[in-house]
Amino acid sequence: MKRVLRKVASIFVATAMVAAMGVSAFADTIGDDGIKEGSNLGDPVGTSITLYKGITPYNSDNLTIQAPNISYSYSIAAGDANKQITDDQGVSVKTKAGVTGATVDSSAVVWTDADTMTPGTESTREFTIDFSGVSFTAAGVYRYVITETANPSDPAAAGVTRVSSYVATRYLDVYVKEDSGSFIIYGYVCFAKQIDHIDDTSGSAGTDAVKTKGFVDASGSGTAYTGDAYYTYNATVGKTLVNDTEHITNKFPFTVTFRNDTITQNIKLTSDIADSSKAELPTALASDTLDGLTSTANIADGGTVKYIGIPCGTTVEVYETNNVSTAAYTSKCENADTAAAEKVISDGEDSNTASVKCNANAEGTTKTVTFTNTLALISPTGVAMAILPFVILLGFGICFMVVSTTKRREEQA
Repeated sequence: MKRVLRKVASIFVATAMVAAMGVSAFADTIGDDGIKEGSNLGDPVGTSITLYKGITPYNSDNLTIQAPNISYSYSIAAGDANKQITDDQGVSVKTKAGVTGATVDSSAVVWTDADTMTPGTESTREFTIDFSGVSFTAAGVYRYVITETANPSDPAAAGVTRVSSYVATRYLDVYVKEDSGSFIIYGYVCFAKQIDHIDDTSGSAGTDAVKTKGFVDASGSGTAYTGDAYYTYNATVGKTLVNDTEHITNKFPFTVTFRNDTITQNIKLTSDIADSSKAELPTALASDTLDGLTSTANIADGGTVKYIGIPCGTTVEVYETNNVSTAAYTSKCENADTAAAEKVISDGEDSNTASVKCNANAEGTTKTVTFTNTLALISPTGVAMAILPFVILLGFGICFMVVSTTKRREEQA
């Protein structure tokens, strides 16, 4: 029994030691206030810190959308020395330039079109900065500058919107103290804006520095520190049939083409139908270059197909094809941004094209394109043939009268 207890105690001690090592080995995430510190002033907080990158998605119907294809990488370098910091207790110190040796792992800061996004909720990824390779030789506050690089370099190529005043740098202060002849990190502070004197006793200067947990939306920071956004809208294609109950269930083929030459990254759209008996899910929505992407949807009377997650700034062009061999229809669309003028289409013929668009940099509204097909009435061909002899006789009669009248006048003259 004693032997068993000793083994259990040994395992417990070993587990506790591993857990203790793990506390310092794993990265700590920085708080929402941009600060990471121990429970007590001077407590060690580990040699690495995790920051965040965010993209906020939007959709006109608040529907779940596929993410854009975009990634971000980060570099870290020495920041400025001699910038003054005053804490809330009135203690002041000047920064030291960061010491070389810090590394950044941003391999996880990637979004692909296999990821989904919830509109209105910032989607975030983490990246870790490791200071275990840094040899600090003195106590103090060491300032570093973190620089963001997007891939593609212009986020607009992925459909991502960034304000023109966006700042692609953040600053990280690393608090170091001497402990038994070595130096440990006891705090981190991340902020978006570098100012000459951060003074937390006054409140305003501390606020002006815009403490943040990374490259995310920073509350009260102004547009320069607003995170990236992904604005999308939806387009509904519908069908109405008039005066033709015989083909009320026929699904007419619609060709839908997307135009946006700004976006060069692949985009994945999704779709939805309200009633499978009246419409079929469209084709060609897999990841592809958006500009010129063409999809086919088959829709019957009263049916709709909704294309979801279209990046704002994209024009959607729609036309239909008559696939009924025994009927001709007057086809038109009046409710699109660019309407499709009325056109009679027989079997195999295409209608005119309608189009819709939501402007870039806006959440937009769902657009609707509804084509109405009215069965075209044809004149009875037999009527013309039945009256043709009478028309010919009438013509001869009129000619005879004209000739007779002319001849009589000549004789009288």
